[in-house]
Amino acid sequence: MLPQIQQDFAKKFEIQDIDQFRTELGNQIGCPIEFKISEMPIFVSRQFKKTLEDCSIELLLQCTSDEYINKTQFLLEEQFTVPNQSKKPLFAVVDFAVTKNSLTGEYEPKLVELQGFPSLYGYQYYYAEFARKQYSIDEKYDSFFSSLTYETFHSILKEAICGNVPSENVILLELRPEEQKTKPDFYALKKLLGIESVNIEDVVVKGTQLFYVRDGKEIHIKRIFNRTIIDELQQEQASIPITWNQNYDVEWAGHPNWYFLISKYTLPFFNHPCVPKTFFLDTVQLDGLDLTSFVLKPLFSFAGKGVIIHPTMDDISIIPPNERKNYILQEKIEYDPCIYTPYGMNKVEIRVMMVWLPEWEKPLPVSSLTRSGRGEMMGVRYNTIPWTGSAGCFFEV
Repeated sequence: MLPQIQQDFAKKFEIQDIDQFRTELGNQIGCPIEFKISEMPIFVSRQFKKTLEDCSIELLLQCTSDEYINKTQFLLEEQFTVPNQSKKPLFAVVDFAVTKNSLTGEYEPKLVELQGFPSLYGYQYYYAEFARKQYSIDEKYDSFFSSLTYETFHSILKEAICGNVPSENVILLELRPEEQKTKPDFYALKKLLGIESVNIEDVVVKGTQLFYVRDGKEIHIKRIFNRTIIDELQQEQASIPITWNQNYDVEWAGHPNWYFLISKYTLPFFNHPCVPKTFFLDTVQLDGLDLTSFVLKPLFSFAGKGVIIHPTMDDISIIPPNERKNYILQEKIEYDPCIYTPYGMNKVEIRVMMVWLPEWEKPLPVSSLTRSGRGEMMGVRYNTIPWTGSAGCFFEV
């Protein structure tokens, strides 16, 4: 981390209008941005960037090993198991808390969670481009991992999402995309790649072929960039025309099975210094356990839903014994208040967004998303006060 650079930046832009920033960025993308954007990006040192890249690659390689996959196949329930699973996830994201080693004083990343699922690749591209111009950020900082440029990032993203399929036959599949807070990403990807966002409830099924309707015309879907989450479909009681375990004549840009195979369920299996101790709730001897050292998390949830920061025995007792296998106790992470703001020091999470094309031996970190705040949760829904919220990284070249 670069605390002096961060402080100098914050003082320079202390009276900026972040609402105007958000409005202008939304105008550039093509839709309003409803979530909170932080008043500043996060500046990251060359050394810490390399650490983030290395840890992300090492973790994803661990949880795609044959040994791990053999242990986790049972997570794929028959009704939600999509045929023709890829050998590795096309997209993955890894969330790290920024901490500080109490002995060395060095900044260290600690794993919060990871997912074999895409994130805001399109939106973060435009955020970085807009922030660089808005803040006149020096060229000695770049916004991509792995020495990528805007051009090489765009090329990789297009290959990952569209493959060899014309963009009109590629869709972003989501539940009611216009109602999602992440819809700026959908607009950004349409602008970048020319792909349409389609409500899964509106897909037209004809035998093994799928179609969507645009301007009154049915268009054949040949490739799907999947953003639907099974949990949400169930919660919303969505009526969908497709059957997940049906073998449709379609390619998946991000095979849906990886959402289940790489999740918080992965955490207890890791052997890595950046991973806090994590246990399945049904395997823990609770008598005499100091719960103040742990966070209780449901395995299959998103956006921080169901997480209990300060669990008690009462919280655990209401979980039926047969359901406890679906929860983890994770050792609390001590975020370092490393980001200066005019209102106090912020903590930060850095999301490493990765792509793993089929021909590559290992995944490639490509871009970042950050969330910072002064509370106990880092998600943007929990950080809406000044100088908190979503942003991205600028890395020391």
